[in-house]
Amino acid sequence: MSNKSNSFLPKTWKSPLEGSISCTEKIKLLNENVIEIKRMADDAIEDAILMGADPKQVIDILKKSFEKYDS
Repeated sequence: MSNKSNSFLPKTWKSPLEGSISCTEKIKLLNENVIEIKRMADDAIEDAILMGADPKQVIDILKKSFEKYDS
């Protein structure tokens, strides 16, 4: 994991109560999961472009898929 390519990752992972997560294994797993989701989203957007679909629509749909967690 290079710092430059993963600059979107937070410096600190927060708990719901605004504390920070300090467990190294939890932080590692969170980082790995987010990197994998980003890779998959990038692939989906690239596929959409190759198939002639509007990448903005794909991005909007991906955003909508996370709405239930954004409260």
